[in-house]
Amino acid sequence: MEIIPVVSGTLAGASFYGMGLALMVAMRRMALADWVSGKRIEAIQTIGAGGIPAVGMRLLRGLGRAQEAFPEVRKFSERLYSLPDTWLGPAGPGSTAWLAGKQVLAAGALLLFWWLAGDFLLGSVFGAAAFFIPDLLARGRWESRQARISRELPDVLDLITMSIEAGLSLDAAFAQTGEKLKGGLLADALLKMLGEVRFGMKRHQAWREMARRLGSQDVSEVAEAMVQADLMGTGLADALRGIGGQMRVRSRQRAEESVHKAPVRLLFPLAFFIFPSVFIVLLGPVFLQLLGVLE
Repeated sequence: MEIIPVVSGTLAGASFYGMGLALMVAMRRMALADWVSGKRIEAIQTIGAGGIPAVGMRLLRGLGRAQEAFPEVRKFSERLYSLPDTWLGPAGPGSTAWLAGKQVLAAGALLLFWWLAGDFLLGSVFGAAAFFIPDLLARGRWESRQARISRELPDVLDLITMSIEAGLSLDAAFAQTGEKLKGGLLADALLKMLGEVRFGMKRHQAWREMARRLGSQDVSEVAEAMVQADLMGTGLADALRGIGGQMRVRSRQRAEESVHKAPVRLLFPLAFFIFPSVFIVLLGPVFLQLLGVLE
């Protein structure tokens, strides 16, 4: 029964540490800023920049940093965050916030279900389950991101092919595609890759680095095929046209696979939600009449 004060005290202390750190940074900026109203207002606004989510993220990072001061905890945190970092990409919160977020969820679920059910064992089970919720959310986000990349890839390849056949160079074709489809994952990745090439990165290395950032097997295959075609001196337009057709076939196969899986996925909702309701509606009046007769 003494675990509640210990857990609550630890989380509260770490939260106050994170809040104090954010306040200290803001006060330092205020002290170093010129005594001009605009500067002071800007420094004060750093406390709540981004609203409540940003403040919450600062608190989580403070909690994580307080624990990662120990080398063993830092190693565990980095290992814990390795897969989510791959799934989330550059939008990831960082290992400190990830560790603290998982701990807060687990402790909150433990306390909540212990209080509701009055059973510490049940609360521990739900707390352990809540510990993996961020991983499930990150993997779901990664899967939706990969599905979006697979949908965009054939159109991007077709537009690059048409641009090359129209007489543009490869980099100009990439730039044209990125501008036309701006806002898409692949289009933004193309524009970022072009920026890296302009700043001195080798073209083939930039292609492979773009594929690594996106984390898509299809994009990796396209990048390797483009590298091979460029090294061997074959026409990139023909290579891209063939790859684009292959990606469309693959996308169609994925859609057909999802259609075939739909009946299996519908089985559990039907069995646990729809069928019981139908049985209640159909057999409920009969059951009530039987009860009336038996009484």
